[in-house]
Amino acid sequence: MRKANYSTCFDRRFRNIHRGAGKLRRVLGKKMQLSSIEFMFYFLPAFLAVWFIVPRRHSKLVLTAGSLIFYWFASGGSVLAMAVLAASAAVTYLGGVLTEKYRRGAVLGLFAALLALGLTFMKLWSGGALLPVGMSFYIFSSIAYIADIYRGKLPAERNVITFLAGFSMFPKLLSGPVAEPERLARDLRRPHRTGVTFHMGLQQFILGLGMKVVLADRLGGLWGQALTVGLESVSGPFMWLAMVSWSMRLYFDFAGYSLMAVGLGHMLGFHLPMNFLEPFSSGTVSEFYRRWHATLGRWFREYIYIPLGGSRRGTARTILNLLVVWALTGFWHGVGSGYMLWAGITFVFILMERLWLRKLLDKTRVLCHVYLVLAIIMSWVPFAAGSVGAAVTVFGRLFGAGGSFQNVGDFLPWLRDYWPFVTLGAVFMTPVPGRLWLRVRRSGWADVLLFVLFWVCVYLIATSGIDPFMYSVF
Repeated sequence: MRKANYSTCFDRRFRNIHRGAGKLRRVLGKKMQLSSIEFMFYFLPAFLAVWFIVPRRHSKLVLTAGSLIFYWFASGGSVLAMAVLAASAAVTYLGGVLTEKYRRGAVLGLFAALLALGLTFMKLWSGGALLPVGMSFYIFSSIAYIADIYRGKLPAERNVITFLAGFSMFPKLLSGPVAEPERLARDLRRPHRTGVTFHMGLQQFILGLGMKVVLADRLGGLWGQALTVGLESVSGPFMWLAMVSWSMRLYFDFAGYSLMAVGLGHMLGFHLPMNFLEPFSSGTVSEFYRRWHATLGRWFREYIYIPLGGSRRGTARTILNLLVVWALTGFWHGVGSGYMLWAGITFVFILMERLWLRKLLDKTRVLCHVYLVLAIIMSWVPFAAGSVGAAVTVFGRLFGAGGSFQNVGDFLPWLRDYWPFVTLGAVFMTPVPGRLWLRVRRSGWADVLLFVLFWVCVYLIATSGIDPFMYSVF
C-alpha cells in the first residue's frame, strides 16, 4: 500500500514538473519582450525586488545576472545568441584593456566586432540563421567603447562584473538606445536611485507601452489589410492611407520601445539618452534623422562621418562621406534591396537639401513640414514593401499608375475602423501632447491616467496579443 502511495506521489510530482517545463518552453518560444505579460508581471517585479533588497555594493552583480537571464528569455533560449553575447563581451573587455595599455588593442577589438557583424550578415544574405537578437546594438556599443578608450575619453574598465553590468544592461540590450560609454561608466559607479527617478521611469515606461500597444499594434492592421488585398489591387487613396498608417506604426513602435527602455533605466537609477526628439517637428530630412533614433545617428556621426572628415574637406568629400554613412546605415538595417533603396532615396533627399533645396524650404515653415512628411513617407516605401519590385508597385499605386484611382472608395470601410487610431497617431506625432504632459506629470491625475492606460494595454495584450518590436530584427 505504501509503495502505491509513493508511486502516486512520484507520478504527481513528475506531472507537475512536466507541466512546469511545458510552461517554460512556451515562455521561451514567445521570446519575451518589454511589452509582454511575462516581462511586466514576472521578470520585472522579481528583478526589482532583488535589485532594491540586495545591498548596493552588490548591485552590479544583480544587474549582470538579471540582464543575462533576460537575454536568455528574450532570445527564446538560444544557445547561439548567448554564445555570441559572451564572445562579444569577452572581445570588448580584452580589447578595451589592450587598447589602454598598448593602443593597438583597438585594432583587435574593432576588427573582431566588425567581423562578427559581417559574418552574421553574410548568413542572412545566404539565407542562413537570423541575426542573434540585439547583436547589432551591442556590437555598436562595443565599437564606441573601444574607440573612446583609444581616443583617451574613457579609461578601460578592469572590473569584469562592472563591465558586464554596463555591456549587458537589459533595458538597452535589445534595441538601444546606444548609450554614451562615458556617461554609462559614470552611472555605473554610482546609480542615482531615488523615489523621484523611479516614479519618472515608471511613467515613461507606461507611456511607451501605450505607444506600442494602443497605437503601433493597432495601426499595423491597416498595412496588413493592404497586403491581404494585394498591393497591385488597392486604389491610390487606400495605398496612401496604408502608407500613412505604416509610417505611424513604425514611429510609435520604436519610439515606444525607446521610451520604455529609458523609463526602465530611470527606475534602476541610470540615465539612458532619449532616442526620439520630436522628429516630425523637423523641417528637413537631415534634421529629421538627427532627431529620429538619435543615439544611432550620433554613433554614425561620431564614429564614421567625423573620422572620415565630416564636412571639413570640401563639397565633393562631404558628399562621399554622406554616401558612405547612408550605405552603411542601409546595410545595418538589412541586406535586402528594399533597405538599400530606402538608404539611397534618403541620401538623395539629404544631398538635394545640402546643395539647393534647403534655401527654398527656409522661406516657409508650412512648406518645410509638408515636404518633410511627404519625403519621409516616400523614403519609407521600400522599407515597408521589403523589395524593389514591391516598392515599384506601391509607388505606382500612390501616383496613379495602372488605374489606381479607379474604385477609389475601397478604403472607406477600413477608414471607418482605423480613423480613431490614425487621428490619435497624427496628434501624438506633434510636440503638443509631450509639452502638455510635462506640465501635468507631477499631478495625481497623471498617475490615475497612467494607471488606466496600463490596464488598457494589459487587456489589449491579453485579448489581441502583441506584435514583435519592428527594430528587433535589426
